[in-house]
Amino acid sequence: MKPVIKGVACAAAMVALFAQAQSNKATPRERAGAEVFGEHCSTCHGVRLMKEDSSFDLVMYVKTADEERFIRGAKSQRGSMPSFARTLTDQQLSDVYAYVKRGHTPDLNDVRMESNH
Repeated sequence: MKPVIKGVACAAAMVALFAQAQSNKATPRERAGAEVFGEHCSTCHGVRLMKEDSSFDLVMYVKTADEERFIRGAKSQRGSMPSFARTLTDQQLSDVYAYVKRGHTPDLNDVRMESNH
């Protein structure tokens, strides 16, 4: 391969890798959801979505539940889970859904994930 073509191919590969890295960053909605999750959900469901004795595996749940079902569930009291109907807005619950659906990734490590409760 000629040096010019090699350089263009290398530059194109670097642009593609940069674009991929940017697309892997959490959206503002996912970041907001991580913050709400940390404040209201982490005590029972684990910091960063991980807790060995978690009462309910949200990561598995969102693989089959759509956003509307997730929000309905969060607004309903079930077993030991309280209703968040009066505590969180639909937007906050939607953001939490986005965060849980994405999963916790290293770019979210700076988000405060521990509850004040």
